[in-house]
Amino acid sequence: MPPDPDSFLALARSSPWRWTTLHLAHRSGFAGECEAWVRRPGELLVRDSEGRLHRASGLPYTRGTLMVFTAEGTPPPDPVPEHTSVLPHQIAPPLRADGLVEWRPERFDLDYDDPMYTNYSWVAMLDPVELSHHVAVDRLRADVVAGRPAWRADLRALPGYDPRCGGNCCELLDSEAGMRADLDDDEELPPSWRGRDHPDHYDVALDVQTGVVVRCLPVGGPDDAPWLENDILEVDTDLDELFDRPGTTPPAR
Repeated sequence: MPPDPDSFLALARSSPWRWTTLHLAHRSGFAGECEAWVRRPGELLVRDSEGRLHRASGLPYTRGTLMVFTAEGTPPPDPVPEHTSVLPHQIAPPLRADGLVEWRPERFDLDYDDPMYTNYSWVAMLDPVELSHHVAVDRLRADVVAGRPAWRADLRALPGYDPRCGGNCCELLDSEAGMRADLDDDEELPPSWRGRDHPDHYDVALDVQTGVVVRCLPVGGPDDAPWLENDILEVDTDLDELFDRPGTTPPAR
């Protein structure tokens, strides 16, 4: 089916339900070159360019701790129940006729993130929900990236763009909108950020099977603008031995 802007946005919010394991070759300005294996939920193994292995587990978030102070002699309040996570695969989202996600369930106990390597751009590329709204989609076309079907478009962040970690940090689309995403008003913008040069737009490709970002390349702007590339090597293969047996190392490519 040829993509249209609505289906591209829907694919960008569908990743949590489109794959469980992933093996990819990664290149970016923030992580360099590496090879990675991901098993949902919450398992990551990365082999960096020097052959070193990095393992991560769990989700890259922090939760606040509630502290209650009471007057002397007042009975302490009942303990707050421990947080119990609900994972996306445990919930069936509403789907469009094409099988893509219509909208994503949002609840306090629902945790979407995958483990992080280097920074939150890694998390965002695996689940690019930030590209599913408040972005202009132009020159949309079907493409092939690393031998796999992809939907490719020129994306420009619009006011309201909501990156996984914005504010001139780890947004996929380096932009004025991304820089201001975590600010309540313009007066909070640091003077050193004013007048920054950003790419005109980004050339972005999403892998059709998984929804993962496989290309996110700046067009115009500064030479050091953030960028990333992923070549997906395997999807939904059995990675149990790699993650469940201590000391198991992946074979060299």
